[in-house]
Amino acid sequence: MITLLKTLYNKAEGLKGRRLVYTLVFLFVLFVLIGFAVGYVTLQRLNKDEKAQTDTAVVTKEPSLSEYEGKITYINPAFYPDDKISYVLVDASGKDIILLKSNDQKLSIAEGLYVKVRGAKLKTADGKMDVLNVKEVVIKSVTN
Repeated sequence: MITLLKTLYNKAEGLKGRRLVYTLVFLFVLFVLIGFAVGYVTLQRLNKDEKAQTDTAVVTKEPSLSEYEGKITYINPAFYPDDKISYVLVDASGKDIILLKSNDQKLSIAEGLYVKVRGAKLKTADGKMDVLNVKEVVIKSVTN
């Protein structure tokens, strides 16, 4: 194998002038054709439709939205470490209504305000308490 590579290298070193140009043009055209062939095969493979999965249709049930009114209050997240809950909704007397959690910062912005919250009602990781995954917060004015 090494002797073959040595002889090929020596022949390539011996190419000069017109033979060198013809060899380079031939190699260029050869590799362009190989590139087009590989690209065409790849493109044809990607254009095929994927298998239809109609027989295993997955129906996801979206939980119904619940709505509560009260004041958003901060609680220590160490009380519910598995659920990462930091807020609770309390009524005017200070009694807890429901635990709150959200994927963004809307609860921290509305902390301490009387609000109407809407979202999906879930259970905590231990299954003992209800949690509202808040999707919408409407701040109530004093006159309401």
